[in-house]
Amino acid sequence: MFTIRMNEAAASALQPLAPADPTSAVPVVSQALRDKFAQGLTYNEGALTFAEHDGQWVAAPASASAAIVKMGWQDLTGYECNVNAFHLEDYAPVHVAISDDRRPQIRYEDQVMLLRLGLVVADSLFGLIQALPEPVPVRCVINANDTAATFRFHQIRSGEDWVNLELDEYRMDMMVVVDRHP
Repeated sequence: MFTIRMNEAAASALQPLAPADPTSAVPVVSQALRDKFAQGLTYNEGALTFAEHDGQWVAAPASASAAIVKMGWQDLTGYECNVNAFHLEDYAPVHVAISDDRRPQIRYEDQVMLLRLGLVVADSLFGLIQALPEPVPVRCVINANDTAATFRFHQIRSGEDWVNLELDEYRMDMMVVVDRHP
């Protein structure tokens, strides 16, 4: 089963565009992103993470349970969302300008392209999940705004939520949530 939800801002941005519009094309997946997926997924005390992300949190302990305590994350879902998060603009040919007040700035058209890339990433992740000996239900959270675009995922667990599914509450972001149950 596959479910996709988005807030009004994302739904408006992702409306079908005229075929002549170059932003309507499916984003190209960079070699660095393909390498991330080639390394696969790993488990850490029941938490599912990108293998490439092992050890990226220098301040966090290696075990999921110790990291949850030290970093102040609430549960395994919070752990997964933090450890699995990455900026889509780091993997896409978009220009991130730096404003006078030193804030990153991403053009609207690039934000839309990054949302589309996030959907491609979600599809690739689902392929990795299906290849697991015991596939699990997962949720991908993709958001884009004028300063960043982030992809993250977590296993869907009863009683654990990382994102408010009232997506229109996220007024500063274009939000897309994709769930996949094997």
